[in-house]
Amino acid sequence: MFFAVLDIFVLVVAGYIIGQSLGLKKNISVLLGFSLPANAMFLYQYAGPWWNAANGHALAMLSVASFFFLLKERSLSSYVFNFISVFLLLLSGWPHGFIGYLVIGVCSLAFVMRQNFKKNIALVVPTLCAGLCAVPVYSEFLYLRDFIVRPSGWDNLNNFLVPSLTQMLFAFSPTYFEHMNYFGGYRAVCVAFGFASVFCIFPVFFSKIKLNDPVLKILFTCSVVFLILCQMPSQSGMLRYSIRFLPFFTLMVNVISFYILDRFEIVVTKGRERAFFYFLIVSAIISYSICAFEFKNLLMADFFSLVLVLCAYLFFIKKQAIKTETSLPLFVVPLASVLIMFFTLSGVGEKYMYQIDLPKKLENLSNLNLSGSVMSFSGWGYHDAHELADINSSQFGYYDVKTANGYSPNGQKYIDQVLVHSLPHTLLDQNASLPQLTQQIPEFGNQCLLSMFGVSTIVLGNGNMLDAVKRCGFGRVLPGPRGMMYAMSQKTYSSSLAYASAPAVSVSKEANNTIKLAIPDEKNAITMVFSREFWPGYSAHGLACKVDVSGYRKMLLSVTVPPHCQGELTVSYFPKTWKYTLFSPLLGLILFGVFLWRERQQAGKPVSGLQVQVA
Repeated sequence: MFFAVLDIFVLVVAGYIIGQSLGLKKNISVLLGFSLPANAMFLYQYAGPWWNAANGHALAMLSVASFFFLLKERSLSSYVFNFISVFLLLLSGWPHGFIGYLVIGVCSLAFVMRQNFKKNIALVVPTLCAGLCAVPVYSEFLYLRDFIVRPSGWDNLNNFLVPSLTQMLFAFSPTYFEHMNYFGGYRAVCVAFGFASVFCIFPVFFSKIKLNDPVLKILFTCSVVFLILCQMPSQSGMLRYSIRFLPFFTLMVNVISFYILDRFEIVVTKGRERAFFYFLIVSAIISYSICAFEFKNLLMADFFSLVLVLCAYLFFIKKQAIKTETSLPLFVVPLASVLIMFFTLSGVGEKYMYQIDLPKKLENLSNLNLSGSVMSFSGWGYHDAHELADINSSQFGYYDVKTANGYSPNGQKYIDQVLVHSLPHTLLDQNASLPQLTQQIPEFGNQCLLSMFGVSTIVLGNGNMLDAVKRCGFGRVLPGPRGMMYAMSQKTYSSSLAYASAPAVSVSKEANNTIKLAIPDEKNAITMVFSREFWPGYSAHGLACKVDVSGYRKMLLSVTVPPHCQGELTVSYFPKTWKYTLFSPLLGLILFGVFLWRERQQAGKPVSGLQVQVA
C-alpha cells in the first residue's frame, strides 16, 4: 500500500512537471498530473499485482518529466534531477519504462539537435552517466546469460495482451471495455486499458490546431512510435506483452490534449457541438453493445461516463473556464473517472489476481515439517483459503514459510529443467517434475533430488506420485483440502546444507551470501551439496587446501574438500563481473561532476532548447 501511494504521488508530480516544462498553466499542469495515475493500466494491472511495474512506470514518468524540465531549463539542478531519475529508473529494471523514456528522449533530440548540435549534445550526458553508474546492475545479467532462462523470440501468442486500435481510439472513455486475449483466455475484460482522460476528445472538435508547432511535432512523433510499439507481437525478443507500452501512448495523448487546450484557441460553434454530440451518441452505443451481455452494470457505467464528458464540456470547454487559472478544480474530473472505473470493478486488480485476501493464520501449520522448504503443486490457490495447500507458493512468505518453487520470469535454466512450469508464477507440473525429483542419486547414498533441494514438505495436488515420494523418505502423509495431501520428510534442516558425505560437517553461521562450516579431518574427500541455486561467483576460502566449488548438475551449489583438510571453511558469493565493473559508478559520478563543473563555467551562455510556441 505504501509503495502504491508513493507511486501515485510520483506520477502526479511528474505530470505537473511535464505541464510546467511545456509552459502550460498551473491548473492544467495539475490536471495532467492527476490524469497520469488515473490510467486503468496503472491502477488495475500495475499497482496491485505487478507492483514492480508500478515502481518502474512511476520512475519512467519521473525521468520523462526530468527530461522535459531539462529541455526547458539548462541548470545544474535540472541536470542533477535528470541524472538521479534516470539512475533510479535503471535500478528498477523495468525495460519498458526505459525504452519509453528513450523513445521520448530520442524523438525530442531529433528536433532539438537541428538548432545547435554542439550545445544540445549536453542533454544526453546525464543519461549516459546514469547508465555508467548502473552498469553493475546489468553486467551480471549479461554474464550469466547461459544460466538464466528468459522467454525470448518473436511470437504473437494469439494476440495475448495486445491492445486493439479501438481501445486506444476510445481514450476518452473510462468505461470502454472490449474482448481481448487476457489472463483466462479470450474474454470480455471490464477494464478500459486505453483510457487517458475525458479531455482528450475536446481538441478534436473544438480546437484550432497549428500543426507547425515544434512541440506538437515531437509529441505526435512519440505517440506514433508508441502506437506501433503497442501493436508489436506479444513476445518481441526479450520484451513481453506490448500492452505495457500503452501507458506511454496514453501519456502522449494526455500531453497532446492538454497542450492543445492550453496553447490554441477553443472554438465552439453549433456545427462543432452537433458533430460532438453525434459522436458521443455513436460511441456510447458502440461501447455498450460490445460487452452488453457480460457486465450487468455496463449501461449505468456508460451513462456515468457520458455524463462526465458532458459536464467537463459544459463547465470547462464551452465556457472556456479551462483557459483561466482560477477555474474550478480540474482534478475533480480524473478523480470522477477513477470512481466510475471502480463502479464497474469489485476491486482493483481482483480479476487479475486469483486470490487477494489471506487469512491471518493458517490451519494445520504446526503439523507440518517446515524446517526446510515446502514444494507446492497446488496451483493458483483458492479464495476460501484455510490451509497451506489453499494458497499459491508465492504467498508462503506471508506466514514465514520457505518455498522451493521460486517466483521469477528470469529463472535458473538448469533448475527450470527439473521444476517444470509454464509461467513465472512457478505453478509446478507435478507429473513432469516429480519423476525427476524422486530419482535416487547413488553417489549421495541413494538420496533423492528432493532432499538436495532441502524440501521437508510436499503439497501434492493428487496422489499420483505418492508412492515415489514415499520411497524418498516422505512417509508421513496428511490429507489436505480438495483431494490434495501433505507428504513430509523424516529429515529436518537447520541450514541450507542438504547433504554432506561426512556427518560431522556442521554449519556454524549462515547469511544471504555467506556460509561458514566446521570441516572435520577425514581420510576421504568431503562432498557437500547446498539447497542454494548455483551461480558462477561462489568461492571458498579459509582452509590450507584447494577447495572445489561447482554446481551439482549446474543446479545446486556443491563444495568438495580434499582429504585431511580441516578447519573453518567460508563459502561466499560475489558477482563475477563486479570486480571489473564496480568502478563504473565512481567513474560515472566523476564524469558527471566534471560535466557539471564545465556547465557552471559556461553559465549564462544562451542555449537553444525546446522552444514552446505561443499560439
